[in-house]
This record gives sequence, structure tokens and C-alpha cells, in this order.
Amino acid sequence: MLPFLQTQLNPAPLAAAVLAMAFLCHGIFAASLVFPPYTHSYGLRKATPKHLFMFFGPATSFSDPQGLATVKMKSRDDTTTVKDDDEVVVYGVNSGRNELIYNTSMWGLALYGEKGGGIDQFSSPRGVACDADGHVFVADWGNNRIVHLFNPKKRVHWVSAFSGAQQNGVGLSGPEQVALDESGRVYVSDPGNRRIAVFNYGGGLLRSIAPAGPFSFVNGPVTLAVADGKNRYSHFRDERCIFCCDSGGKRLWKFDLDGNVLGRAGIPEGYAACYGATDFYHNFWVTDRERCCILKFDRNLAVLDTFGSKGDGDNQFIEPRGIAIYKRFGQTFVAEKNGAQYYWIGTDLKKASLLDKTGGRYSLSMQVTDYTIATLFSAMRKDTAFYFKRRWVPAGSSIFDFSLDGEKRVREPGLTLKIEPTYSSASFYAWQYPMKLNK
Repeated sequence: MLPFLQTQLNPAPLAAAVLAMAFLCHGIFAASLVFPPYTHSYGLRKATPKHLFMFFGPATSFSDPQGLATVKMKSRDDTTTVKDDDEVVVYGVNSGRNELIYNTSMWGLALYGEKGGGIDQFSSPRGVACDADGHVFVADWGNNRIVHLFNPKKRVHWVSAFSGAQQNGVGLSGPEQVALDESGRVYVSDPGNRRIAVFNYGGGLLRSIAPAGPFSFVNGPVTLAVADGKNRYSHFRDERCIFCCDSGGKRLWKFDLDGNVLGRAGIPEGYAACYGATDFYHNFWVTDRERCCILKFDRNLAVLDTFGSKGDGDNQFIEPRGIAIYKRFGQTFVAEKNGAQYYWIGTDLKKASLLDKTGGRYSLSMQVTDYTIATLFSAMRKDTAFYFKRRWVPAGSSIFDFSLDGEKRVREPGLTLKIEPTYSSASFYAWQYPMKLNK
């Protein structure tokens, strides 16, 4: 099922927005990420130190935010209504204060953790991952371990910590990031050992993924994410894979869950990946802390878009770090140096060309940054002619032909290409582009 066929998002109260807030930008332009409308976010788009102070006073502050994770928890779901289906929990690692910040409801926030190496403690934690059952895993970088927490509904509590050292004598060395699959496995980027370590939820080491020979990891791996087709909100049902980066965030990898290499690619010159996440279509999104932007790759590691720039204005970031995407609706959360931001996944038309091939046959070439619904029409006063409606277009570059029956032909006056995203943003956004008919 495509995302746009699912339940539309509902308004989100204050606490969820404090971790990542957004507003409706008047005259908003098409983009890979768009601001949610005012009716959803109440006019807020960024979590700032002032917002955090509203909840905790002097008890905490943003200090080196790192990983983010989000999920719709089963224990918080009212199955008698769809009105709460978008009410996710967001976990954010506040590394400089050795704590986890998360929302206990749509109105409240909570803190967990303090500095140390024991129970309920962290040392410079980095990545975080969670599932719908309430399990939360944190990469406790300074303690060379993974901390397993559990959230029954509103408050997380300690379960265990593990590193795999008791099984083979090789423990984790500076674990950076963590990801989960739908079969209860925990994937950990372990750059000190140049591998991805795979555990079960009980902390048992299942395998190590470390390409051999000239294809081994270099200065990594980092930027870890899992795309699992077994997830209910996954378009590619037969694909189960791991995305990561190495070489200082400059080289992309794609593996199957057994560690077989499916692809490698370089990141565009001058960019370096930090944190990563996957979406409904298994696109791989990575943050670039130095260039203050987000890079988007398709499931085959081809570049789809670069979004954002340095600054504190619209569509800008100050050292973006963790990124988390709720695959069902395309809700996207991004941590940055002194807070967080909240977006929805949209789409952007990079190129479009319409060719008249004579005899009522036409060819349309398009380049879009996400899977898109396209409509081509001509509008003159009250007369509108549609040449195709709501055609599903894949992300990237594509060419498709269409024919018109009988004497019907494309009219150039008023010729317009309309594009819509396929996530819930389709309920609010569509963009129209004037087109020229080429012979």
C-alpha cells in the first residue's frame, strides 16, 4: 500500500513538537522535505533551548545532540480510532549531558540517564533505535556497550547492557550507531573493530559483518540504517538490507542482512555522511554535519537530492546530526547543534520535458526527488483538458510514453504539469509547473 492511501496526519500537540517543530511556509516551494501545515504543528517548526527550558527549567539543556529514533508504540495506540495514528514517540540522545530525551505523551517530555558506566548511566552516547513494542537501544560510545531499555508506555527503564565480549573476547570499540530489523536483531556500527556487529535482543552476538580484502571497511563503518521489507510500512516487500558509510562518511555500502555486498558508491565530492535513516521506499537519507545539509540516495545508492544549507532560516541547519523517519506518514525529525527540526517528506521536480512524437504519441521525461503522482493538463478559462491523471512516477529520472485517442492532441496554451507527494503531505501540497511542448 502506498503511503498516500493511508490515514492522513492529525494535529500534534506541543511536546512532540518540542523535539522537532515545523510551520507552514506561505508560498511553499516543492522540496524533498516540506513544513507541515499550521493545523498539524500549531505554527512551530524548531525545538530551541527556550522550548526545552519550558519543560525542564535548569535541569537540562541541549548539549551535543546526537542520534534520533521514532516509532508509533503499540501500547499508546487506541485501536478504536485512527485519530492518534500519527502520535509517535521520539527519542533523542543528548550526548553532552549523557541522557535520553523523549516524549511521554503528546504533551509531556522526560529525561533518562546520567554520566557513568553503571545501570541508568551513559558515557557520551551516540545512536539510538527503537521498535513498536517499546524496546530502545542506545550506542553507549564511551562505555563500549549497547544499553537495552524498555518503555512499557510512558517511562523507559533499564533492561541490560551488552558488548559481545563474553562470547568471543572481542567487545565493541566505540560503537557509533544502532539499527533494528523486524526479526529482533540489533545492528551496531563498530568502527574500532571495522565491522557491523549483529546481536539478538538478549545481547547474544550473532555475527560480524566485515567485508574482506580490498573491500574492507576503512575509518568506519558509520551512518547505519536498516531497510526491512518485512516492516508493514515498506514498499519493497522482498528487500531486506543494510545501508552504511565508511571512509570518514565518504563511501556508501549496501548489504543484505547476511552481510553480502549489494552495492558501493561514493558520496558527492566535498560531502561526508554523519547519521542515516531509511524511508518507505528504502531511500537512504544522511546528514552532513559540516556542510549543514541532508543528502538523499535511492535504494541503489544514486543521488536524488541535496537539501538544506547552513543557517537558522527556513530549510537550513546548524550542524545536523541524527535523523529519524516514521515510514508510514513520512514524518522526519532532524537533530542539530542546539535543537531539532520537524519536516514531512515531499517531492521536487528537477527536470521535465514533453516531446510530441506525432500521431497523437508523446514522451514525457521527468526527474523527481521522490515517488510522485503526476497529472498533465491544459487549462484555458473554464475549459480543462486532462492528458493523464495521477500517474505514479518513480524517484529519479524516468521516461514514459502516452497516446491520445482519435483527434485529441495536447494543447500548448495553459499546459501544466502537476506533481504531488505520495506521503500524507499529498493531502496538503501539490505543485504546478508550466510546460512547453517540443517537436
